[in-house]
Amino acid sequence: MKVVALDAAGVEQHLGALAQLLLDAHASGMALGLAPALSRAGAEAAWLETASRLEPGERVQLASLDGDDLVGAVHLARSTAANGRHRGEIQRLVVRAGRRGKGAGRLLMDAAVEHARSLGLSLLWLSTHAETDADRIYGQLGWTRSGVIPDYALLPSGDLAANAFYYLKLTSID
Repeated sequence: MKVVALDAAGVEQHLGALAQLLLDAHASGMALGLAPALSRAGAEAAWLETASRLEPGERVQLASLDGDDLVGAVHLARSTAANGRHRGEIQRLVVRAGRRGKGAGRLLMDAAVEHARSLGLSLLWLSTHAETDADRIYGQLGWTRSGVIPDYALLPSGDLAANAFYYLKLTSID
């Protein structure tokens, strides 16, 4: 398995597989910033919108490939705040349902962290639904849980969920 950066053309090339990632996530109760009910057209539109915002040094879309099979994705976005250019947000880490728990997520997170370091970022943050598998996994990956906000996100079920917030301080590279 390898991780590659996708440009807009790469997102379009893998659009069907990327859309299926979001549909799998919604079926598992993960919202990933998308409101219910998510259709294939809605999932594809979300990825095309992401592709339109890709910009070297600012936003990168990483994907894990097993041969030609796309099995996961993660997005890294540098802060646009003038006083926050040293930090980035990890967004939409998602792995195909049948491939979860087999290392693709860790591989993607490691690649995102390394990419952040290459951009000179010194702090990463993310949020995830509290008390879920993802919530537990980030701690195992060395991230620090900084708190929980109740009723933060609308789940695919229509219920509100608390979100846990995590950060990771990166060592600078010389």
